Amino acid sequence: MIAGSLITIREGLEAFLIVGILLGYLTKINQPQFKVHIWIGTAAAIVVSILLALLFQALAIQFEGRSAELFEAAVALLAVSVLTWMVLWMQRQSRTIKGELEQKVDAALSTGQVYGLASLAFISVLREGLETALFLSAVFVVARDDNLLPGAALGLAIAAGITYLIFRSAIRLNLRAFFIVTGSLLILIAAGLVGHSLMALQEIGWLPFATATAWDLGWLISNEALLGRLLHAFIGYEAAPSWLMAAGYAAYVVFFGGQFIAAVAEGAPRRAIKNG
Repeated sequence: MIAGSLITIREGLEAFLIVGILLGYLTKINQPQFKVHIWIGTAAAIVVSILLALLFQALAIQFEGRSAELFEAAVALLAVSVLTWMVLWMQRQSRTIKGELEQKVDAALSTGQVYGLASLAFISVLREGLETALFLSAVFVVARDDNLLPGAALGLAIAAGITYLIFRSAIRLNLRAFFIVTGSLLILIAAGLVGHSLMALQEIGWLPFATATAWDLGWLISNEALLGRLLHAFIGYEAAPSWLMAAGYAAYVVFFGGQFIAAVAEGAPRRAIKNG
């Protein structure tokens, strides 16, 4: 449930902020009559995202045994790839995305292609929706958490509430700090998916090496315990991982965690240096 909430809070907030920027800019330039195109594109993206999520879920229950393990590994690795790109891209582009969206609105209006506004909203929101659908599916096939969807719905509601309060100027949220914290947590969730994928591929014999147990913490926090289940869903905890699983987890955290830190530093505000 926690993982589902975290995913939809972040992805939902990104999508809602994009829609808010587009609507706010149309108000700013006195073109409110074109807001309907933003809503059309947004609604279409939400519908397509829901259909994609249902498709992923339908596919997940079609496989059994060895095929199910392979499907889990494939979905998890695909989700990791998309998530990693999204987290790094958002961290690098967060300072310029508002200006880029406003430029695209100006371009659509200046050329008379007002339906380009619907396309802009559709593509922007669908990107977040596709990432959410794929990642939730990956977490579901790994954790088999029946509370994942309620958690996702709760996260989406929280994201909508935060966005509403931001645009009503009721609260001030440091978005950069927010995306740094959530991005860090998502890196850990993705690392857990990498580890699970490697374990699944080992179980079907595709990676028949480094299969020995690296350590066994079952005496301290078992996989079946409440804390173990929470840690598994949140950071991919496994009480007794194989050496390959542990190495894959660590390698992902070190490499892409380093990339994330570099992206954070790249996007940090520059301060002028005063002489004397």
